[in-house]
Amino acid sequence: MHVRIVTTLAGCLLAGSLAIAQETAPNPGIAPTKGTTPPAKEAAPTEEKKEASAKAEVGKKAPAFSLKDTKGKVHNLADFSGRYVVIEWFNPGCPYCRNIYKEGVVTDTIKKMKQIDADAVYLTINSTANQPEDFVVTQSDTFLEENGHKDIPVLMDYDGTVGRLYEAKTTPHMYLIDPEGTLIYAGAITDDRNFTKGTEATNYIVEAARRSASGEPVSPSAVRPWGCGVKYADGGSRRGGRRGGGRRGGKP
Repeated sequence: MHVRIVTTLAGCLLAGSLAIAQETAPNPGIAPTKGTTPPAKEAAPTEEKKEASAKAEVGKKAPAFSLKDTKGKVHNLADFSGRYVVIEWFNPGCPYCRNIYKEGVVTDTIKKMKQIDADAVYLTINSTANQPEDFVVTQSDTFLEENGHKDIPVLMDYDGTVGRLYEAKTTPHMYLIDPEGTLIYAGAITDDRNFTKGTEATNYIVEAARRSASGEPVSPSAVRPWGCGVKYADGGSRRGGRRGGGRRGGKP
């Protein structure tokens, strides 16, 4: 009798232990409660990474920008959608930049671009910051007026934001954007940095536009630019760095 009681108690204890274990064990089939912490998601890209990926790159959409010209009018790149857009980094104090006007290279470029696309746009951007801004504005307007191009807007980029976005290195440094908004060429305006070839010079902007308009691959799509170093507000060239060789005064 005593043995039977002990055996019965032992059986009850074992059954109770199993029941408790079953109640406390997690059930994989039960959804997590509201208080359950969800698995961590991959962190969103930082603003720094977004900015780095926004740099101008041939073959990709041209980075958007909005700048005021010397008259105070705002120009947004998006305003020129559906048209070829030529952009020249500009500094009338640079002999190379001055000579593409004096030698008729800019006039010829605009004329031929209009033949390809009657609505083609020619813009200049001035990132020069080694002189007071009001002087840079006046110098730009005066130079273009004296050289018969007062209709060309000069967009002011005194803090260098857009210049760095496009990684403009020289004046002139040229860019061509197609009607779909893709940057299709960046670099020198011609292969005649010393202005000795005349009509035999290759105009890279015009050739790129012609190929693009006819559905051909644009080649070359990038050529090392020549000219003076862009005078950025900080960390940029401040000595009128000259690229491409030449002599002081007159033609480079």
